[in-house]
Amino acid sequence: MGLYDEALKFKKLAENAIRRGDIEAAKKYLQIAISKLEALEEISEDPTLKAIWERGKKNLLMLLEGLESGTIKPPKKIPMKKITPRETEVSIRKVSVKTRKVSMEEIPEECRADFLYTSIPDVTFNDVAGLDAVKQELREGIEWQIKYPEILKQLGLRPIKGILLYGPPGTGKTYVVKAAAGEFRIPLIIVDPATLMSKWLGESEKMVAKIFSCARRLAPSIVFIDEVDKVFPRQVSGSEAPKRIEAQLLQELDGIRSGEGFIVIFATNEPWNLNPALIRANRVDKVIYVPPPDDEMRRKLFELYLREVKLADDVDFDELVRETKPNSEGYYSAAAIALICNEAKKNVLRHYQKTGELRPITMSDLLEAIKKTRRDIPLGLVEKYDEWKKEYFIE
Repeated sequence: MGLYDEALKFKKLAENAIRRGDIEAAKKYLQIAISKLEALEEISEDPTLKAIWERGKKNLLMLLEGLESGTIKPPKKIPMKKITPRETEVSIRKVSVKTRKVSMEEIPEECRADFLYTSIPDVTFNDVAGLDAVKQELREGIEWQIKYPEILKQLGLRPIKGILLYGPPGTGKTYVVKAAAGEFRIPLIIVDPATLMSKWLGESEKMVAKIFSCARRLAPSIVFIDEVDKVFPRQVSGSEAPKRIEAQLLQELDGIRSGEGFIVIFATNEPWNLNPALIRANRVDKVIYVPPPDDEMRRKLFELYLREVKLADDVDFDELVRETKPNSEGYYSAAAIALICNEAKKNVLRHYQKTGELRPITMSDLLEAIKKTRRDIPLGLVEKYDEWKKEYFIE
């Protein structure tokens, strides 16, 4: 990850911290983001780039000053309506899956530490285009534990402990995990590997233990660790900290008992850099490939991203699917399809800016956007996933 990507990452973490009211964590994240941009300024020889880094740094400094002066404050929490036992009983009967509803106010403060972020997402599987096989695996892994714990016990079926999602960047791994938590209205505990590895090296074991403690307290819940190859690398550097994190993580995974009601989902873009010990049986039970979008999924993605805008009569989804087929240059990811749709929408806004007329999106807008957007998944990368899959006999 480059310095600019790291700066954006910590800026986003700061914004999330502000939303949940953790001002001290937000300040720390902003300071890290500012330091990344300062480093970029020092090494960049291009005056245009220097100006960009300087402008970004000024914006972050203004935000930091606002937090320190108190002029920027976290949003007020919406008071929760008290629910009577009778109302609770009725609401439980209305949902298909009997989950213990947890509001954001019930999430303990220690489960909102700055190396993890706990929320109940507002997206569901209906918001995910395609990935039906992935959704089915997640549904069985999560829903069965919530809905049928006694039947699992009677059948002698051990609940799934862990799932590994792997595949190219931009294919929707993080989004489908958020949708899984939103589908069943259960807390999603997102672990930030960068902070866990870089900022808390002295207390690594405590941090990992706290993650699993929160998962048990909030069960049913999902723990999500993205970029797990950074936390659990095939090759460990001379530092002892990554080894301690790795050992503690394995210990926690091995210690998950039936009926604890939470599942750990890992994701990686680079499974070949992952320590094979993680995908041993009884640690990660399912290894699922999240592929580039096929024809059907690309069509659903276009429909999803264009569903709330007016389309001209000449918009042909079949042609859009054909125009975005993989070729020698590679594949379009789900993120690239979203970019194409956004670029077409910008064309409409440019037209409005000139004429004052808000016209529908036309086929030419979309075809022009496709030409401007590069295929972001190289063919060689997809072949590399196939080779890794064969190496570990993954179906």
